Amino acid sequence: MEIEKLTKSELEILTVLWSSDRPLSRAEILDRSPKRSWKESSIHLLLNHLIEKRMIRVNGFAKSGSHYGRTYSPLLSEAEYLAAQIQQIESFQADQAGTVTQLFSALLDDSELTDETYQELERLLQEKRAQKVKKTRR
Repeated sequence: MEIEKLTKSELEILTVLWSSDRPLSRAEILDRSPKRSWKESSIHLLLNHLIEKRMIRVNGFAKSGSHYGRTYSPLLSEAEYLAAQIQQIESFQADQAGTVTQLFSALLDDSELTDETYQELERLLQEKRAQKVKKTRR
């Protein structure tokens, strides 16, 4: 999946949306972005850019004070976005298996994962292996 490059400000807005379990209004995004690198007056432009880049969508409208405003939600999860970023790296495209192996190794070396997390990773790998076997048998 090809994803356009995001600015720091766009990524900050996406991070706020990813951290929410529901669509957010412009005012809510501003409230949840106290350390933003962008001016409050730029939010409409940033939201429109994210819509154009197909990173967020308008979910509907919500009342904010005496006005109604659009609500927004991400079209990709944070994990899907990060995976797409990695897949666009030239070395990944040249050697997917090697890059994935090195990436997992580096992530696992530097993290303090629980046994439950390792078990979940093993389950996911087994599930993907089984899916691949089913595809090759067809």
